[in-house]
Amino acid sequence: MIDTSPLTVRDDLKSALTQAWSEVARTGDWLSGEQRLAIANEARNAWQCKLCQRRKEALSPYAIKGDHDHLGALPNAWVEAVHRIVTDSGRITESWYASTIAAGITEDEFIELLSLVTIVTGADTFMGAVGLPPLMLPATGEQGAPPRRRPGGAKMGPGWTPTVAPEDAGPELGDFYETGPAAYIRRALTLVPGEANRFWPLLNQLYLGNPLRVELEGVERAISRAQMEFIATRTSAYLDCFY
Repeated sequence: MIDTSPLTVRDDLKSALTQAWSEVARTGDWLSGEQRLAIANEARNAWQCKLCQRRKEALSPYAIKGDHDHLGALPNAWVEAVHRIVTDSGRITESWYASTIAAGITEDEFIELLSLVTIVTGADTFMGAVGLPPLMLPATGEQGAPPRRRPGGAKMGPGWTPTVAPEDAGPELGDFYETGPAAYIRRALTLVPGEANRFWPLLNQLYLGNPLRVELEGVERAISRAQMEFIATRTSAYLDCFY
């Protein structure tokens, strides 16, 4: 479908999108294929939720009570997590995260859910930007139980969840830290190594992979590096991204 875009899309970006999308409904590290497919569908449905719309317009989302408009395939706590990440991520707090875990989502499940929702939303946004409809999701998810194993080097922090520091990385992460910097944002998904290795190959193509991230000149794109940073900065400000 990407080849039908009125705009030219780089081959490496097409390949990354194709690979990421092929894994959306596959069995993950902590979630089954059916659970992952349900999360992907709910991520798209979140934009139509009237409760989320009211919360987005409110001074504080925590002042607005009610029920989400959802597809009925996920527990309420999972629906809340998906909808908040999609529609109002800039106002997520540590106390909200703690309440989500207390409601029955394990830390590991939350990280996989977070990554998956971000991949789906990013892919959908990209497709719309190049003049195409969203990519189709399969009718069913892959069968089979996830291994549900936590990496041995996981320790609490530096954020709200355990992560794996470069010095603690085991074979589960493969060459993850050899292919990019060890910045905290890159460590964010390492509690679920398979998901970290699914997420970053796509993000590196949607933005810049290592070592291009530190280069100011010589980046081969349709726009200059300065223009890229202007767009990234404006978008971050609009979406309340404070990183």
